[in-house]
Amino acid sequence: MNDKYEYPTEAESEENFAAFGKRIAGSLKQETHAQWWRDRVDRFADNVLVKTDRRNLTYAEVDRIATQVAGAAHAAGVRSGDTVAIQLPASAAFLTLLLGLSKVGVRYSLLGTALRGRSLQHALEEVPVKHVFTTPSGSERIRSLGFKDSPTLIEIALEEADVGWSTTSGIDRLEAWLRESPGDADWESHIKAQNPSDTLFYIFTSGTTGLPKATQCSHGRYLAGAASEAALLDMSGNDCMYVVLPMFHIAALSASGAAISVGGSVLIRPKFSASRYWQDVRSVEATCFQYLGEILRYLLSQPVQSDAPSNTLRAMIGAGVTARIWSAFEERFGPIRIVESYGSSEGVFGIFNLDGVVGSVGRAPKPLEERLRIVEYDHVREELARDDAGWLIECDANQSGELIARLESRDQFEGYSSDAATRKKLIEGAFLETDLWYRSGDLFRKNQGYYFFESRLGDTFRWKGENVSAREVADALSDCGSVDYAAVYGVAVPNHEGNAGMALIAMTGSKEFGEAERRRLYDQLCRDLPSHAHPLFIRVGDGSAVLTDTYKVGIAAMKRQGYSRQHVQDPIFIVDRKTQTYVKLTDDALREAGLPDFEIVGAEPNKETS
Repeated sequence: MNDKYEYPTEAESEENFAAFGKRIAGSLKQETHAQWWRDRVDRFADNVLVKTDRRNLTYAEVDRIATQVAGAAHAAGVRSGDTVAIQLPASAAFLTLLLGLSKVGVRYSLLGTALRGRSLQHALEEVPVKHVFTTPSGSERIRSLGFKDSPTLIEIALEEADVGWSTTSGIDRLEAWLRESPGDADWESHIKAQNPSDTLFYIFTSGTTGLPKATQCSHGRYLAGAASEAALLDMSGNDCMYVVLPMFHIAALSASGAAISVGGSVLIRPKFSASRYWQDVRSVEATCFQYLGEILRYLLSQPVQSDAPSNTLRAMIGAGVTARIWSAFEERFGPIRIVESYGSSEGVFGIFNLDGVVGSVGRAPKPLEERLRIVEYDHVREELARDDAGWLIECDANQSGELIARLESRDQFEGYSSDAATRKKLIEGAFLETDLWYRSGDLFRKNQGYYFFESRLGDTFRWKGENVSAREVADALSDCGSVDYAAVYGVAVPNHEGNAGMALIAMTGSKEFGEAERRRLYDQLCRDLPSHAHPLFIRVGDGSAVLTDTYKVGIAAMKRQGYSRQHVQDPIFIVDRKTQTYVKLTDDALREAGLPDFEIVGAEPNKETS
């Protein structure tokens, strides 16, 4: 595989690492979240922390409200060392609540606002809690579960409609709750000492292979991540971070933490809106942003506004942007520095693209590079490949394989609340009998020292006895001039082995998937791919119907929906080999292809959370 751009020299790259190291030097301390916040208030008391449409709040003002939260929570029975759940929409009120509870010394279980029924019950059972801070509607959902020993429900009138686009981001609702809640002035005398290595919060990972798993994050790891993000973006007290991601996700927590670590400010919105994004940026002069999933693609899909004033954004960090979108974004919106990265809520390492190599997540600094390997994965056996001696096999340059990281000790991986889930992420005896490695679960390739994300394990599927790479098929579809975006996945076909290829495609601009476009796409696939890799089904849409809460296209949900015309609202087409094109999916077209109707197993799935 040949990349279409030049790489920086090793000296240039090392210079960027050195500059990053200089920025972060002295900011990494062994302290708890409460100690860290106290230090920020002392240093930046008069700086604006929270920006809203109606009022701005300084660090001192936020701390005053957070202290009231601590007293009210203690009066409600929350005690130092307790685990409490929070299920509230992203808002400045959410952030202030976290800071207040941090003073009490609790652990948080952060629940997605979309959790319902079985998924919500699983989350509350996976991490048992004594109290849940939630909305009135959230209380109703929890009560309906019928827990024998239900946690105490503490209601704050903070529904998503209350933290919309022209409000105080929920601060007024939090203050209303505080006015109605008795405070305990003696709460500080009951605080137990905490350590930086103690668990600060639990976050539930994506449930693409079952119910979500609770991954835990310590005080020290969270604060190190926040400081690192601030250093990566070269942030200072003059910067404003625009946050649109849900605050039960590590990305939003890190973004807000990055701003706080340097005395900067935040604008927090409950959801991303492509149509009003630049209006928000300009209204508060936001300078930094964190993206995930399809956010940049949706910004590109907005109509061009030639008369719009220049924006104030200078840098953004995130994950999931393709080389195609990256280049198009820079061309349209100007020199905004993009720091593509790789990491996970439970991961033991992070890689960041300091050099601006389009499409890459970057190089690893030397100490980390010595611990990383890309190893061959057997897609037939669905396990890591081993040589005759039983050792893992390292991949060659540009060869795709699973990325793994060596652990010096078991304690390096904080893991999940479930020991069984934790064990599945570890592998012993990789290259030595006594070594211990962490499995990322993701496929990468490496070229000239730079890592390129390929796909998640499981994105490769088998059809007609052959392996099909979802990424390779998506690239071929994207090379067709009328296709702006493609996501490829395998779907089960009743009474057939393996999984048939299906693709979601978004058409460029206002183009339709008409007869000429369908024939052109078929011809493109015939030129680029073997016949077994051609998608049997094409779903035409922008993916908004199956977006997760972190703005990724919900592959797991689309797999479950398959090619069911009852559950998929987007138009679906099926390949027709006789006419060498794709045709509208009908009963006749299915019979002609010799395929049965799709079978939905169980109820229509809930929206994925991450």
